Amino acid sequence: MSNSAHTADNAAELTRNRLECGASTDNDSALGAAAAAKESASAPPPERTPHHVYYHQGGSSQLCADDSAELFDENSPRIRRDIIRVIAQYLDSQGYTSTKVTLYDEANVKQQRENNYISDVVRLRAAVLDGEWGEVDRVCASAYLKDKKHILYKVYKQQYLELIEDNESQKAFATLNKHLKPLEAQQSFQGEFRDLCYLLTTKSIQDAPAFRNWDGIASSREKLAEYLQNILEFEIVGRESEQEHLRPNRLVTLLRQAVAFQIQSCQYRSEAIPLVPTLLTDYAPVVVPNTERHTFAGHLGNIKCTAYVGMYGRYVASGSSDNTIRIWDTESAECAATLRGHTSRIWDIC
Repeated sequence: MSNSAHTADNAAELTRNRLECGASTDNDSALGAAAAAKESASAPPPERTPHHVYYHQGGSSQLCADDSAELFDENSPRIRRDIIRVIAQYLDSQGYTSTKVTLYDEANVKQQRENNYISDVVRLRAAVLDGEWGEVDRVCASAYLKDKKHILYKVYKQQYLELIEDNESQKAFATLNKHLKPLEAQQSFQGEFRDLCYLLTTKSIQDAPAFRNWDGIASSREKLAEYLQNILEFEIVGRESEQEHLRPNRLVTLLRQAVAFQIQSCQYRSEAIPLVPTLLTDYAPVVVPNTERHTFAGHLGNIKCTAYVGMYGRYVASGSSDNTIRIWDTESAECAATLRGHTSRIWDIC
């Protein structure tokens, strides 16, 4: 280990000891673990493997997405609102007006929460850009924020770095102890909190390995504001679908398209359009053999009975008027065995 790494570890340990003097016992173990932790890169997310299904039409193969593929994000706010609108439209067309009203009432409660969330993020973003940390504290204390702990960690980390930049060591220590230490689990990478502790003993923010690219308060505020802006855009874009026209009978149309795809994807299907009796299961036609695959030749008399035998029906047993039973391989059509001994024709095979 290099001398600079030893220095950073020792300084972080000293800061940890200082925090222990004024902090509760509940947080001691978490901070100690952070000071001793080593930096490690987080593993990249596994690559998604696409799933496909082919079906044949007019002598050519067409590629369709499998229903297990991620065609859309079912947890997306926009998709959830679209589903509610489609269901409500169907309920209204069938005369279930009260149920539709109840559905919209419950949806509006969540909608109000999302509106409050957007308002809180707007206020928080403005306060960060202006450096109004008192307003930041007020918004964070009362706001309804999704993934609140992660947002708070980023905001208070920015406040802490600005205090370090302005040589406000006492205020920085108070922010680290009061706000950042309880949110240590939200650190961007293993060892970041250790470097935050180390900053209390350095001359410059760039002395800490994790913050060598620090380029000033204004630039750092803009990056944090951009992060908050991305959250806003994700939420606001989802509202666009509410202005789109909803076509009549949308739910029934989607169901018909799904059933049509199931029918067209079947390996065996007739020319006539089938009437699907239920939507609770995928369409599966009754398959009746209509093409000769093999001829089992060898009996000297009429065939009186047949039966599948063996694992997965690999073999067929046939009884005949020639007083024998023959075992046939269904793959090769060859006679695997001939059972002799009966004194009369074979009428049944059990």
